[in-house]
Amino acid sequence: MGRIRFGARIPASGPVCSSERVIESTREAENLGYDSVWIMDHIHNSFDRHKQYPVGMGSFRHPDNTLDPHQFETVAVCSFLAGMTKKIEFGVGVMPLPLRDPIILGKELATMDALSGGRFIFGVGVSNVSDKGEYKAVGIPFLPYADRYAMIGEYIAAMREIWEKPIASFHGKYVNFDDLVIYPKPARRIPVWVGCYTLAGGKERPAVKFALDHADGWIYGFLMTPQIIKSMIRDFTNTAKEAGRDIANFDWCFQLRLSIGETMEEAQKNVAWIAQDQPHMARYAGYMWKREDTWRDAKGAEDAPASSVETAVVGTPAQIRDKVKGFIDAGANYFDLWFMYPTYECLMTQMRLFAKEVLPAFR
Repeated sequence: MGRIRFGARIPASGPVCSSERVIESTREAENLGYDSVWIMDHIHNSFDRHKQYPVGMGSFRHPDNTLDPHQFETVAVCSFLAGMTKKIEFGVGVMPLPLRDPIILGKELATMDALSGGRFIFGVGVSNVSDKGEYKAVGIPFLPYADRYAMIGEYIAAMREIWEKPIASFHGKYVNFDDLVIYPKPARRIPVWVGCYTLAGGKERPAVKFALDHADGWIYGFLMTPQIIKSMIRDFTNTAKEAGRDIANFDWCFQLRLSIGETMEEAQKNVAWIAQDQPHMARYAGYMWKREDTWRDAKGAEDAPASSVETAVVGTPAQIRDKVKGFIDAGANYFDLWFMYPTYECLMTQMRLFAKEVLPAFR
């Protein structure tokens, strides 16, 4: 396995979000030695969603944060940030691709990649049932699961034609065009990573078929254990071999939720607010409270899945290093770090501590 890479989630959405913080956190991430910064992508961001999602990334009750449901648009914010940085990469994890026009998006991404010198990672997905309201809000049909994957498969194939051919034509069920001349071309082959729960299960699964046909990597994780990651990679490797697909350079990006502190007490303080502000989403943070030697979720229930206990990391740098190593041993070669924090200052403190105490161990 090659170099292990680390990216940090910047506050381009959520209660901590602001223009100044997006800019400052990106510059700081580059100065600290992170390989990339990451954002999520939505068109419609309701007020309720702003408060509850993403889990653990800013308390809406804190006076320094905002109640405005900011969601910086992916192409615009990555292009803007690329213009004020030199080497750090930018990733979206992930873009609900059925919400976009593939021709316009193809030109936008090619332009951004050309201007940035090839610094964009394109995470794509088909959305979950919980995102159905977003499709309704923007007037786009929410197709069945397999159909959505068929659609984005055509979208990626069509964009590759635009990115790689002097004159591009494409004819499919969802995308049709003839003799398009679209320049500039990307500075490199834009990596496409599929955002889905798992790539296990064989090529009959829509996500697996998409990955075999179009993807250069996988991005997800959250409540997955190293054992599940290892099993998934083994299963997909076997499927790819049977399909004749070379995945020697396939990236495996684990999205790790974490809270790091100089002490365990400090790390726990960073996430204690989640139980009050996001009680219905607390289990999805992957962190459980330990009371009277019994693992419980934020509401005190004891029916939380064991995987939640074993994934997100709340602890000291040494504990974080051990956890990261476990996922690397399982096959992960990239980490999208979702620090959990109530305030922007808490986020920056954790980013700096991770860069100082954890990054050097894997360089």
